[in-house]
This record gives sequence, C-alpha cells and structure tokens, in this order.
Amino acid sequence: MSVEAILKTKGSNVFTIRPEHSVTDAAALMAAKKVGVAMVCDAKGRLQGVISERDIVTGITQYGKGLLDMPVRNIMSSPVVTCSPADAVKSILEIMTKRRIRHLPVVDGEDILGIVSIGDAVNYRLTQSEMEKAVLRDFAVAR
Repeated sequence: MSVEAILKTKGSNVFTIRPEHSVTDAAALMAAKKVGVAMVCDAKGRLQGVISERDIVTGITQYGKGLLDMPVRNIMSSPVVTCSPADAVKSILEIMTKRRIRHLPVVDGEDILGIVSIGDAVNYRLTQSEMEKAVLRDFAVAR
C-alpha cells in the first residue's frame, strides 16, 4: 500500500501560492478551493513551504490583524516535510502523527505530484482493511 495508490484515487490537484502573496490571498485561495493547505512555490514552481489553516490561526495570535497583509513567507511552514509516491501509507501515517501535521506534499525530486492528507491515508487504510476482511470471510465460507 503506497502513496501512489492514494494519488491514483484522489487525483493530483494541488493549489499553490507565491511566498510574496499576502496571507489574505492564501486564506481566500483555501476558502475558494475548500482546502486546508496550499503549497508555497517560487516563480519556477519549486516548493518553498506550505501554509495551512493552522499557520494562519497561529499567526493571528502572534501578529493580530496585521497578519492579513503580511506575505505568506512570514508564517509558512518550512522546511517542508514531504513523501514520495513509493512511501508506504503506514509510514506516512506515522510521520503525520509524530510530527503533528495533517498534509504531506508528494514529490519526486523537485516535481510536485500531489498532496496527501491524514484523512486520505486513514480512509485508504480503512478501505484496504475492509477488502481484506471480505476476502478472508469469503475464503472461510468457501471452506
């Protein structure tokens, strides 16, 4: 069970924002796309960080209303914890739990292939467990 299987199911859509854009721009993007995180990429599309709803809430407590006009680079999470398409779902769940993060960009070198949330990973594991249970039940009934 690899991250690649999750991306095949959910797709590889990612939403990006530039480091110099405002936090208001990031919040508007996330609200419009109904996502909890955006990848922060430079002009060449290279991953520089991620900005999440949590980063914005933490920023408000630190900077107050002034945060909204600040550039994303001031509050983005960086360096970014990433995974590869070949990583096992179990291993990324462990990373997310230990690091207390909910999203992992999936990268191959400098190429961004998608993003996996903890919900995606848990859902995939549950689906796989249900399929295994059904196979074992069918096997037991056939005997």
